[in-house]
Amino acid sequence: MTRIIQKPEDLQAAALADVFKTLKDDAADDPLLNPVRRLASEVFRTLEGGAVSLDALDDVVATMSAGAFEDRARRFHERRSHGAPVRDILNDAADKGFDAYRSLTERACAGVVFTAHPTFALGEAKRKLIARYPVSGDDAACAAWRQELEGLDRTTPPITLRYEHAEARKAIVNAQEALRALNAEILKIARDRFPDQWKSLQPQPASVATWVGYDLDGRTDIHWGETVRIRLEEKAAQLRRYEELLTAILANRTDGALGALLQTLSQAAAFAEKQRDAFAGDLNDPEVVVGAANLITARGAGRLTSLKAAIETLSECIEQNDDDLLGEQLILLRAEMQACGLGLARIHLRVNAAQVRSALRADLGLEPDGGFKGRSALDIAAQKATSAEERAVNFGSVFLEKMTARRQFMLCAQILKHIDADTPIRFLIAECEAPATVMGAVYLARLYGVADKLDISPLFETPSALESGGRFIERLLQEEEFRRYVARRGRMAIQLGFSDSGRFMGQSAAALAVERLQVLFARALKAAELPGVEALIFNTHGESMGRGAHPVSFSDRLSHIATPWVRSLFAKEGIALNTECSFQGGEGYLHFQTPMLSADTLNAVWANGAAAASADMDDRFYKDINFSWDFYRRLKAWQEALFARDDYRRILSSFPQNFLFKTGSRQTKRAKRGDGGPDLSALRAIPHNAILQQLAAPANVAGGVGDAAGQESERLIDHIAGSPRMRELIAYAHYARSLTNMSALRGYAEIYAPSYWTSLALNADPGPAEAYEAVQHALGSGEIASSIDQLTNYLLRDLRRFDVICASLSDESVKPHAPGCDRLAMLHAIRQALIARAISLTARAPAFSRRHDVDRSDLIRLTVELQIEEVIDLLKRIFPKQSDGGGVFSGLEERIEEGDPQGGAYPDLHHSIIDPLERINGLLRRLSAVIADHYGAFG
Repeated sequence: MTRIIQKPEDLQAAALADVFKTLKDDAADDPLLNPVRRLASEVFRTLEGGAVSLDALDDVVATMSAGAFEDRARRFHERRSHGAPVRDILNDAADKGFDAYRSLTERACAGVVFTAHPTFALGEAKRKLIARYPVSGDDAACAAWRQELEGLDRTTPPITLRYEHAEARKAIVNAQEALRALNAEILKIARDRFPDQWKSLQPQPASVATWVGYDLDGRTDIHWGETVRIRLEEKAAQLRRYEELLTAILANRTDGALGALLQTLSQAAAFAEKQRDAFAGDLNDPEVVVGAANLITARGAGRLTSLKAAIETLSECIEQNDDDLLGEQLILLRAEMQACGLGLARIHLRVNAAQVRSALRADLGLEPDGGFKGRSALDIAAQKATSAEERAVNFGSVFLEKMTARRQFMLCAQILKHIDADTPIRFLIAECEAPATVMGAVYLARLYGVADKLDISPLFETPSALESGGRFIERLLQEEEFRRYVARRGRMAIQLGFSDSGRFMGQSAAALAVERLQVLFARALKAAELPGVEALIFNTHGESMGRGAHPVSFSDRLSHIATPWVRSLFAKEGIALNTECSFQGGEGYLHFQTPMLSADTLNAVWANGAAAASADMDDRFYKDINFSWDFYRRLKAWQEALFARDDYRRILSSFPQNFLFKTGSRQTKRAKRGDGGPDLSALRAIPHNAILQQLAAPANVAGGVGDAAGQESERLIDHIAGSPRMRELIAYAHYARSLTNMSALRGYAEIYAPSYWTSLALNADPGPAEAYEAVQHALGSGEIASSIDQLTNYLLRDLRRFDVICASLSDESVKPHAPGCDRLAMLHAIRQALIARAISLTARAPAFSRRHDVDRSDLIRLTVELQIEEVIDLLKRIFPKQSDGGGVFSGLEERIEEGDPQGGAYPDLHHSIIDPLERINGLLRRLSAVIADHYGAFG
């Protein structure tokens, strides 16, 4: 077969693109030709023969990386909201009178929550560059932007909890400014339309919250003292913000009450900073705890735990002052105090249901693993909540408490007593599948005296939780003690997760299950007859086509997580609805990178919640519900069968895990219980879904549609034509389909096929042939290669049916395509070539003794698993570049040609094997980041 890469010029981005196009055209006539695998083999053999260098391949990757990043930047600006209809919504409300305007603007109907987890692949430097992308398309501006990209510092600081918190703080500050601007617009229209009443407005249109530093679900690395330190840091920062705002208001003014308030805020900020510093010490030391605790509980100057007096002072000044400009500034400051309290944002503490159950075991007499299910468990928990007597705690109690959930309730008590007495706290319970767990949490809240300021919110995200969630909510609302708790709080809060549900049952099926649960929530609240109680739904997004949950547009993102049908149902039932959505890690914080982006984002979120709910009553998805839910059940069943497949589990538990690099402070795997085969449930949702993307097979989004159509594909086509809801879901899946490349997935099978290395050996010189045979031996029976082939065949059967359905659709908007798909395929080919080259280089290492506890076959297996850093470290230890003893004998007068004695040194091996392996390892990491850019995912 004629070699298609023969000289350095052939290994350039443009030349490779031409080669790949030719290979794709040839593959159309030859079903056995895999263009990705062929290109990978050509690049690998060229590297093996020395015709081109890794430097040349580095240049190719750099060119493709720049193109992918620019596409990502362009797509971000195409998708984002550009000018939400805020004024139209406000004016429409004003047309109905001041009471309607007040009702709309004084209750938060939407909110943003800043979250973290391992999603910080997109560092701040990249976010800033994306934010500055010249959307005008001006040639000079684009050229300057690309030049800036070329010189971008690609180093990132260690991603610790403090790094994540610092990034969240920057985003929150921008969100605060956006909320301030929205409030100013509300006041501006009110001044024009209601000149005699506008000063009485207390705008609270949207909420801002965070769980960064407060989320303990699945992690044990956040010390309770660090949580307190973070809360104090946020308090100090917000007090300084209030101080700055009030200082600006008082410029060139004299006001005794406001001047005194300014002094109070300044003293409180300084005192909070001292408290923060005290909690930065070693809080495993009881003496340090005592000192920090005494400072935070001390009475006297600077202690401020409530803004009620400050808000009253502002209100009095607003009423008494005739200066409209001053009045507006004071109203804005008051609104921020009411929204944020003594912190940058409202906080969400999160624990796992298992932690809550363990904490309740002794008090309720129920076994954590099974005793919480059933009606009797709910009755027991309710009885305990009814009779709970408040228990006093101090920081010694927190220090000594070993149960995570109890300690978190104690922290809530301490925060409310000593940091911020007024601002409610959200208490999220992950993996919550038993109503008794929530009722037990209400008992603990009452036990520690925080029930009146704590919104306990179960998280529904597993398939079983979503399926049974409607009955779960009904049972809770039938319990009188829970009804009293909800009525007192004025809201019932739930959290809905797309991450784990999308991992187990696919993202599209999960979206439908979430929608169904939202509908059941509305019906259950209506049946509960709790007048004045609002429904609060916090929707967190899954790693599907990026953290944005939906790849087509920002409006699609918002409609995807809370559909018009759901919103209209709550409106029909007369239930006030507040929907929050998460902005997580790099992709999420990008939406709040600049003041303009922040304003666009927050305005869009608010407008989506504030606009009159209007569902398409003729939408066929809801009218022909029998077919719709048959489709859902088949789609869900296909995804669950995929997750259970041995080949799927084997592949995702092997080498692809090492495509991912550290992008967050939380571990990517949950603790595993017991022994046995690979357990995908131990792999968290974000890395699980990211691995699928790294394999060019986002099957959790694109998969199952063809199979779900079954024998009724024509009916599905009609369904899509008559249903905006179904069109949105199909567009979601189709975008993922455009980023699916089965040739790329099957190409990985070649590297892991023993037969490939045997074939290489047959046509190689004796030295390389021996190395290839060593690889073939290390690969054994080729189980991974066989699994990849089997899985590819399985996926292709479904995707072919999906393609046929899509080809029959006349509406092109249902078939969005991602940019750069050919480039993505070539990147996979280059990665496959580099993996093969790394394996080949490792196999050429000389034999060595077993005193190092490994042999060459172990090194090959490690390289096959892509644990290349470990291989490099081992090779450097086994074959040092310099001799430790060379300098000792430097005084010898008898010289040798090579210079100083080099016994036990292997500089040539470093040059020929170790140094190239280090280059390859760096290139492989860059390739993972570039591939993630195509999906806008993994942060």
